[in-house]
Amino acid sequence: MLNIELFSKEKLNPLYKAYYAAWVYWWPLWRGIYSGRNIQRKWKQFKLVKEGQTILDYGCGTGFFVIPAARIVGMRGKVYALDCFPHQLKIVEDRARKAGLTNIETILSDNRTGLPDEIIDIVWMCDAFHEVKQRRAVLEELHRVLRRDGVLAIYDGMRGKVLSYTKGLFSLIGRDGKLLTFGKIRQQGVLTGS
Repeated sequence: MLNIELFSKEKLNPLYKAYYAAWVYWWPLWRGIYSGRNIQRKWKQFKLVKEGQTILDYGCGTGFFVIPAARIVGMRGKVYALDCFPHQLKIVEDRARKAGLTNIETILSDNRTGLPDEIIDIVWMCDAFHEVKQRRAVLEELHRVLRRDGVLAIYDGMRGKVLSYTKGLFSLIGRDGKLLTFGKIRQQGVLTGS
């Protein structure tokens, strides 16, 4: 895997530093002020995040949704925080440590999760789908790790286009603005777990 941060730092320094600082520090502030609370209200409205669940936050960034999800799922649950930027995952780990949360595990990847089959109850992807280069491959991976009765929740401005990538893998079960929720389609002729 190409280390995007290292490449950018070497090739774009000092522009990289200004951009990255703005992204890493400004974005969570904007999310907290502008849309974060509304998105978390949608979690409650649609009963997405519950105690005891196992959640994958795909494209977690600095963990704006990881920390509240970990608090909700509690010690009987787990949150996997996946991102392709190591520095952002370090911020997630630091925030989890400061919050006293031990049910968070970070994953450095831009595609594969490295998780076992059908282990995840909720896949949460917030404003990340439009950044994914290999969209179908990522959705196939999310299909693999999602439990049969699990939910894929995508909050992204690409609402209409998301549907074209989910064909044959997920069926739309809910839509509210930028939030799309999907159920897993069982693959014909493919054993998807016990």
